[in-house]
Amino acid sequence: MTGIAKGFFLTAIAYGVLGLGLGLAMAMSQDHGQMPTHAHTMVVGWLSFSVFGIFYHLFADSVPKLAATIHFWLAQISLVGLIVGLGLLYSGRPDAEPIAAISAMAYAVSFLLFAVIAVKSTR
Repeated sequence: MTGIAKGFFLTAIAYGVLGLGLGLAMAMSQDHGQMPTHAHTMVVGWLSFSVFGIFYHLFADSVPKLAATIHFWLAQISLVGLIVGLGLLYSGRPDAEPIAAISAMAYAVSFLLFAVIAVKSTR
């Protein structure tokens, strides 16, 4: 596994560990106020990024490098913003909602870009 595939897969592992740590911290403290942050970290970070990594590994030859690179960085930056925004929001900082909202919209754009890449690459 190399390139974008490796990048997505390694960051998926990092997000999985981060989400696991957050989940364990919530369980030990019995404070589940960060459940939305935990869920987004695990589903978007661990699950989706793993799927992206596997996809790019399997279809590396049929994906335009520029499109894959844009997808990678847009997904990474938007997920970091989403995790930070949700973490702040669910820590009692309502002023962080625009961070979460803009990041969520940016991630949606990155996912739509992936959908276009995937459909074109699997034809």
